[in-house]
Amino acid sequence: MKLIPQPQQLELQEGTYRIGYQDRITLDAACSPAAYGYAKLLAGELEEQAGISLLIDRRTHTTHPGIRLLQAERPRLGREGYELEITPAGVRITGSGEAGLLYGVQTLRQILRQEGLVLPCLHLTDRPALATRGLFYDVTRGRIPTMAFLKDLADRCSFYKLNQLHLYIEHTFLFDGFSEVWRDDTPLTPEDILELDAYCQALHIDLVPSVATLGHLYKVLRTRSFHKLSEVDEPQSAPFSFYQRQCHHTLNVTDADSLELVYRMMDQFLPLFSSRLFNINGDEPFDLGKGRGKALADQVGSHQMYVDWIGKLCRHVEELGKQPLFWGDIILAHPETMQELPQDVICMNWDYDPAPREDHAQKLWAQGANQYLCPGVQGWKQTVNRLDLAYANVKKMASLAHKYRAAGLLVTEWGDFGHLQDPESSVPGILYSAAMGWNAQLPPEEELNAGISVVEYGDRSGQLLSILRTLSQQVVFNWGHVVELSEILSGRLTDETPEEFWARFLPQIQPNLHRIQEVNGTIDACQEAICRLMPAMDRSGRKRMLPFLLMSDGQKLLNRLAAIWEQQYLGSANPLHQNPVDLAAQLETWYASYKQLWARTSRESELYRIGQTIFWLADQLRSLS
Repeated sequence: MKLIPQPQQLELQEGTYRIGYQDRITLDAACSPAAYGYAKLLAGELEEQAGISLLIDRRTHTTHPGIRLLQAERPRLGREGYELEITPAGVRITGSGEAGLLYGVQTLRQILRQEGLVLPCLHLTDRPALATRGLFYDVTRGRIPTMAFLKDLADRCSFYKLNQLHLYIEHTFLFDGFSEVWRDDTPLTPEDILELDAYCQALHIDLVPSVATLGHLYKVLRTRSFHKLSEVDEPQSAPFSFYQRQCHHTLNVTDADSLELVYRMMDQFLPLFSSRLFNINGDEPFDLGKGRGKALADQVGSHQMYVDWIGKLCRHVEELGKQPLFWGDIILAHPETMQELPQDVICMNWDYDPAPREDHAQKLWAQGANQYLCPGVQGWKQTVNRLDLAYANVKKMASLAHKYRAAGLLVTEWGDFGHLQDPESSVPGILYSAAMGWNAQLPPEEELNAGISVVEYGDRSGQLLSILRTLSQQVVFNWGHVVELSEILSGRLTDETPEEFWARFLPQIQPNLHRIQEVNGTIDACQEAICRLMPAMDRSGRKRMLPFLLMSDGQKLLNRLAAIWEQQYLGSANPLHQNPVDLAAQLETWYASYKQLWARTSRESELYRIGQTIFWLADQLRSLS
């Protein structure tokens, strides 16, 4: 039996209990009103898995067989802890608090999916190792999810006992007075946030407001309204560039209007959330002190400018009665300056390398800082998330979180370069973090992959994720490489010449350039293995395989593009010879299917920008012929 996260204590016992159609789900008198919602979740699971509809009852004067839900404080378990007992007489879930009762129900749902109506007798005691186990989700760099998707995401977070969700916003909210910013988009509305916040509250998920307040403000600072607030002046006629959007567009912190702008965004956004937290972000202000603020930077240094700015925003958050969070990439250059910030601020310590640096966590710990350790699901700039890199990164960051007693583990899902990757391929990385944030005993990769295959995808063989892991590694040219080189060739990116690009990237991709047929052959073999595995999967799992099949087809096309570009620009004779016109048509045909896949989970948002890149590639390929 696979459970994710793995419980702290699990004792299997002799015997079984068979759930009957006349059983009931009985709520103890001490249960809060919220327990009825948890009972409905359980009843829905039984209806879905076995076709039986159990009555939900609260009358305890008569003993009914079945499942009993109780709430009783257990100080040693905390509010999120629970006990689950299955005996020949029935099932009993005791939550130490509301959240604990919900998590006990979620564990029983996982057991039902694997065991059906005949449950093994057991005694399970469980509680989280880390207080905060969260997901940071980018809804601003190209892909804005539908409300249906966001609710499904919240359901999945709760199912795996994640209790915090950040939706990252740069420009994709319907701020009053910002119509020039969002007029060509499909932004989230105040009602969307209120609806999602209420939905998350019912699942004991803290929906945290998260707004960019320093760097990464491309769409805001490219408008006529706010252009003057940019640290570095950029001609408004400059063409759009995925790369430039990531690397520039920092506020001029010496202009009082910049502070007024950010306060206005914060003051509009915060009232929509029930959370006691506010995430001001503040990462990667690449241009800080290099343009309009250079005089001040020459006086006090750009680091002090940064600390002063973050301090002002943190104090404003506290004045609004909330606790601030910010990214720690800049403060780590001089961690002692954490002492200049409010004492309760949470520093989000990110590192997405498969072997992240321990000294960053150690330095923040030495300063007495509250910190989240923040790994990544490794999907940005990819067609399919790199599962091998995600596991390695999450495991190391989780181990540091436990070692340095971090306030939490917050896994990130970013959408660099248009958010090409489908949300489905981020699920394994999210579940890696859920498993490792709850239990400090970090499971081996093969074991965890088998568990996710069984529990999340209903794959009775337990093999699915090992196949997806191999599939995700078959990359010669990733989406990030393609975007950068296409922007250089089209003149949208002038920081580098094609020759400089090849000099920088060729060492990374050289080993696979003459293995493209082999690499694409492995993709074909993995796709075949997925299809052959489908009979061992449940219906919902089978329906979720299309994103992996379609996106890996896209990767095969990018790999073929690498061969053509190598021959064209480096004069190399690549054995994979393909007519550029044929590849152009294949890219356009693939994109037509990709648009349909996008619409399953996302609003229109900036899908057109991905299309523009695909169309430019197709036109460029035809010109080569």
